[in-house]
Amino acid sequence: MKTLILAAAAALSLTAPAVAADPLRISLADIDLGTVQGAAELDARIDAAADALCRDARRPGSRLSDRAWCEAGVRAEVMDALPRRARADYVRATDLLTVRVPTAER
Repeated sequence: MKTLILAAAAALSLTAPAVAADPLRISLADIDLGTVQGAAELDARIDAAADALCRDARRPGSRLSDRAWCEAGVRAEVMDALPRRARADYVRATDLLTVRVPTAER
C-alpha cells in the first residue's frame, strides 16, 4: 500500500461536511518507514492531515471543540491502516515499543 486514505472525518463524526465528503490521502511511496527520517516524515504528514481534518472537531453528542481527541483518532486510523510490516518498521525507527521478556527466577 503506497497511499493511505483517511476517512477520519466521517469516522469521527466531525462537523465539517466538506472534509467528511473528501477523504485525505497520505502517500507513503517516497518514504522509508524503517528510517528515523522516514518515520519523522510520516509523523509530519499525519500532523498535517490531522490539522486539516480536525479544525472544527467535536465529539459525538458534544458542542465543545475537541481537537486533541480528533487528532488522536487520526493518528490511530493511520496506524491501523498501515500494513503490518510498515508498522513494524515505523515502530523500530521511532523506538516506540519496548518488549519485556520474563526471565526465570533462580
